[in-house]
Amino acid sequence: MNDRGQVFTLDMFFALTLTALLVSCSGLALEQVRRQMDDYLLRYSLEQTAIKAADVLVRTNGTPADWWTRPTYLETVGLSQTGSDGAPIPNCLSVVKLENLRQLCQANTWERQPNISRAIMGLFDNSEKFEILLIDENTGENLWPPVYPCWDIRPSGADNSLEVIIVKRLIATDVRKENIIENLVHLSKPPYYLVYFNVDPGELNTRDWYVVLTRHLPPPPVQPEVRIWVNRNPPDGGGDWDFKSLPDVSPFRIRYDGIDYPDGSDYAFPVPLREGQNFIWIRVSGKYAPVDVSIISLPRKSPTKLVELPPTATLVVKLWR
Repeated sequence: MNDRGQVFTLDMFFALTLTALLVSCSGLALEQVRRQMDDYLLRYSLEQTAIKAADVLVRTNGTPADWWTRPTYLETVGLSQTGSDGAPIPNCLSVVKLENLRQLCQANTWERQPNISRAIMGLFDNSEKFEILLIDENTGENLWPPVYPCWDIRPSGADNSLEVIIVKRLIATDVRKENIIENLVHLSKPPYYLVYFNVDPGELNTRDWYVVLTRHLPPPPVQPEVRIWVNRNPPDGGGDWDFKSLPDVSPFRIRYDGIDYPDGSDYAFPVPLREGQNFIWIRVSGKYAPVDVSIISLPRKSPTKLVELPPTATLVVKLWR
């Protein structure tokens, strides 16, 4: 009887041990599943926040619609261009608004004006862990400095984060190439080229206008000389030009903030732009590298450096934890 009782007790011990192991393994498995579910839900939530933020940025003006001129009233950020009827133009990015958002994220503003910081973070589920980029999708090159909180004193933190969600939106910029003539060279004698472009009704007061010279790389020891005349024919001998390069360097401002030739002109009485058809004459001298000449327009009072942006780009929104 004692032997049978001992066997029974030993069997129970093994059974209980096995049961404990099974329960323990099941508990670990359940904990692993729970953690995976938590990770999935966190990632899903992060993805949805990033998607929503990207759509709001490229499809809305924000609240109020002129937030970028009155940042203290900011409720929601929107970066779309505004149509003539005041409605947003979806997927048409205002780089001027993007730059204003970047300045609001500068440390001095971000840390000292919490009402602005909270309004911007509201788009990202009240998180500071976001970054906005404007890139050339073909090359991956940054076309504009990144936007994130306190960008002037610290890195964004995306590179050292556990998980980063990236959402992209193909957009048009508000840089408009009105016309271009490429590969202009000096031949047997300095040639003249004629380029037309149009100014639509109302645009004299809503857009700025530039002549941009793009020289081919690598640059030769001596660059070709380019002379420009706007809305007038070159005089005999090619004198009295409006713009000349070299020594001056483009872009040249034909009209900026409603003022014709704000930087001056080599001609005593420059001809202003007008609604409808306008033109420029171009003269290239010097048997060296070719040059491209384009007419670019930007929204009024835009930073001049915007002329370097392509007409299309990719807006990238990063969100992480």
